[in-house]
Amino acid sequence: MTTSGEQRLEEALRSVASEVTTSPDAYREVRTRWRRKERRRRLIVAALATAVVLATNGIALWALNDARPDQHIIFIDHTRSR
Repeated sequence: MTTSGEQRLEEALRSVASEVTTSPDAYREVRTRWRRKERRRRLIVAALATAVVLATNGIALWALNDARPDQHIIFIDHTRSR
């Protein structure tokens, strides 16, 4: 129950498929390329995460170091004032 359009499409796909040649090492080459890209992606993500952590730590240390000692009093020891 196939139509003539379906038959023509099937014939066209068969003719294209018959012209395709495969390399015996094609899978290995693609896998190697994929692994290299994955490794590079992970390295970039790790480097960015490290840069963000270092930047936030640097900003926090700068902000803490820049404050006056009496500016932010967290705990006042009332027993020492007597």
